[in-house]
Amino acid sequence: MNKKLSVVLFIIVTLYAAIFGVIMVITILQPSMAYENTDLLLGNIVNSSNKINYRQFTKDGITTITCKKMTGMETIWKYQANEDMTLQMVYDLKVTNGKAKLVLITPDDTIITLTEQDSAVFEDNNGQASETTKYSDTGMPDMESTVDLNLQKGENRIRIVCRKGTTFSLSFRIIE
Repeated sequence: MNKKLSVVLFIIVTLYAAIFGVIMVITILQPSMAYENTDLLLGNIVNSSNKINYRQFTKDGITTITCKKMTGMETIWKYQANEDMTLQMVYDLKVTNGKAKLVLITPDDTIITLTEQDSAVFEDNNGQASETTKYSDTGMPDMESTVDLNLQKGENRIRIVCRKGTTFSLSFRIIE
């Protein structure tokens, strides 16, 4: 009797450990696969990311996000459009380590890359702005850009997608 109980307990513990191991592998690996994986980007999972020091806040219509290290994707904006329309997004994305992109996902599951940045571009310039960079009144580089958001009727989403260990800061506002 004790031998049967021991075998049953061993089987239960082994199955539990195997299931736990599979879940952990998926949790760790899934975010790192999101950058190029269309199925993961389109998935109903709102967020699939590993983040360190991720902070997001909105003040006066401007959303600001900073992250020391991120791998995977995060939904940063949703909009339920009553009809097809175009809005503008004014943004400032700075990637200081790794690679990140902003994508618009429309209700018909079209993925539109709005911008993509690689820290290697910044490093190639020795941390300096290029000759075409505009400067603000403070003398700092003004990297603000504008992109049209061609929204379709239904729920539209913007996600930030990062390769492993990406460090970035992002500020954006949406203009009707």
